[in-house]
Amino acid sequence: MCKQKLLQKQQPIVWQTLRNALQKEAFAHAYLFHGPKGTGKKEMAVLFAQSILCKSSDDAFACETCNICRRVAAGEYADYCFIDGSETSIKKNDVLRVQEMFVKTALEADMHKIYILNHVENATSEALNALLKFLEEPVEGVVAILVADQLELVMPTIVSRCQCIPFHALNRKESYEQGLAYCDEYDAYLLSSIRCSAQQMTEISESEDYQHARFVFFELIQRLLKNEEQAALFLELQGYPSKNKKLGKNSFSWFLDMMLRYAKDCTQQTLACKDEAYRALWEKQPWSNEQLIEVIQILLNKKDLLRRSVNLQLLADQMMAELKEVRR
Repeated sequence: MCKQKLLQKQQPIVWQTLRNALQKEAFAHAYLFHGPKGTGKKEMAVLFAQSILCKSSDDAFACETCNICRRVAAGEYADYCFIDGSETSIKKNDVLRVQEMFVKTALEADMHKIYILNHVENATSEALNALLKFLEEPVEGVVAILVADQLELVMPTIVSRCQCIPFHALNRKESYEQGLAYCDEYDAYLLSSIRCSAQQMTEISESEDYQHARFVFFELIQRLLKNEEQAALFLELQGYPSKNKKLGKNSFSWFLDMMLRYAKDCTQQTLACKDEAYRALWEKQPWSNEQLIEVIQILLNKKDLLRRSVNLQLLADQMMAELKEVRR
């Protein structure tokens, strides 16, 4: 229940909107949860799906402990489907598979069938067109929950067919103070800058993707300060080598977030982060203010390219080549 209280505190309008729908058992055929990264959209989507199906709670929201809730959380409920577009783009076949599942008779006792498309903005154009057709011809009992960090990247025709639920950025100071109780100084500083909740900070900071990104960031900047060629070689061989399929786009996205935070901090005269290792890198930063503007533009461009189907090794190589050009 701690998770629910955090979500309720951080997104009170969203909470009340969904509570009203649950109490009245009046659901739209499609919802679009949108807002900045780290605002609890995915967690709320899963909780909402559980709440529609849960029969064991006296409250509007799910108990999260019954057999149905546990099966939804594990992705084992027959009439529930979660498709994640955070690592790889959502393909047309993914959408067609959902359609095929949900036009058939429900397998579970409940009449509702629910699917979640996380990071729907990363879907291919073919997938979005297939989804649009599905949304235009809603099937009774089917509830779609689309989740997006960037609403502007979702087709307007899809947005218009959903009930949009905006998630607002968290207060950074509050997020930072909460985070210090769960993770170290640097992680709380970085993750609060992108408005992650305290619970998310714990999950993210302990994940292998994040930990590898953190290792790569600190090692790369130290090498950049000494030798750019060594930095590029490190990124190629130890950072994100082509043979390592386990650490992919999600980890590289965190790495880019860390690089962007560092570049932006280097434009400032003071630094709020008290982590000694990070402060040491900040004090020795290798770029002028004019160069930092170029660096930030390069990193933002790579963040944009990462949302597409790209070769990660090639993207990393391009980034390093462009960063080296900045100092020439």
